[in-house]
Amino acid sequence: MSNAYQRFSGLLKPPARTIATVVNVHNNGTTTVRHSNGSFELVLGDSIASGKVYIKDGELVAQAANLPYSEVEV
Repeated sequence: MSNAYQRFSGLLKPPARTIATVVNVHNNGTTTVRHSNGSFELVLGDSIASGKVYIKDGELVAQAANLPYSEVEV
């Protein structure tokens, strides 16, 4: 039998982690990023000035590799 914390954390979905491209870094500690579907998002963090970044729960986490992206329909 698991403890109460493990049962409770099992109810929550895992944090979303996405890759986006930096559009603009603001001087208030936020950054505007563009997702692969063309949508924009304002996220917390201003430590990465350009390129692709990892975003976890609305916050910049780290620089991501600038790899090509393609979508295949099956």
